[in-house]
Amino acid sequence: MASGDSDLIRLFLLRYDRPNTRRSYERDLQSFFGTEVVTLNQARQVTFVQVNGYIQALEDADYAPATLRRRIASLRGFFAWLIALGALDTNPADRHVIRRVKRSGGSDRAITVLSKEQSRQLIEAVDMDHASGVRNRALLYTLLHCVLRRSEAAAMNFEHVRPVGRHWVLDLPSTKGGADQFVKLPDLVRNQLDDLSSYYGATSGPVWRSLSPNSYGRRLSTTSIYDIVNKTARKAGIQATVGAHTLRHTGCTLAIEAGATVQQVQTHARHKNLETTMIYVHQRDKLADSAADFIDLGENGGNE
Repeated sequence: MASGDSDLIRLFLLRYDRPNTRRSYERDLQSFFGTEVVTLNQARQVTFVQVNGYIQALEDADYAPATLRRRIASLRGFFAWLIALGALDTNPADRHVIRRVKRSGGSDRAITVLSKEQSRQLIEAVDMDHASGVRNRALLYTLLHCVLRRSEAAAMNFEHVRPVGRHWVLDLPSTKGGADQFVKLPDLVRNQLDDLSSYYGATSGPVWRSLSPNSYGRRLSTTSIYDIVNKTARKAGIQATVGAHTLRHTGCTLAIEAGATVQQVQTHARHKNLETTMIYVHQRDKLADSAADFIDLGENGGNE
């Protein structure tokens, strides 16, 4: 049982293994309490009225619904943990006592996806005359074909690449869907990684490394990976905002369009729920077979 002056956020975060999860919960809780250290006495003073006021303030500041729901989930989980410890009797963030937050669209939410031609343009936009060319090209191929989350890509080591029979896989020791997962590496991607290994002159350690003089050889952060993808997309003339997750969406969609089953894509993308994979199918079908295509006012050369 935590004492009245214990740092509850630090103790709460011990429940989670993934660094990104810990950072998200830490930021969310510190944002709500307005302090880096939260004691039991502070936590006991929180009421559902305060939680509702916090949600209202975030809505007034135009925070995205997904951000609101994540912050509420952080608070709800934190107070549920205190209840499990016997420190609280009720949860001030319980769904039955706080205001509802509108959802951001679910399966109808527009997902940014690149076409096959745009994906080629993205790859071709990599400057192979620059020192970072081999690395950046390999990164784009890996994100597209292995549909990795940004955190999964950032954690890659060369030791995680291994053969399984006549195939090659990338081990994902710690990922959103659980520990000890793996994803198939197509030959094209494995060849890119081999080229990168030769370029570094290394067969172990981080796959994505800084080539900057101030941080040479260090593992790239998730932010750096996003920036590489985003800057390359802008150079390719792609108008949409493109990040690492865009390539995950793109890989899933291109696989479905090429004939992969929903179950195959679910397995490859490591989606826990089939409904998540179905979002790509719904968007494709909604755009490919839309009533908008039947509305004709004669603007395209028709005669009235």
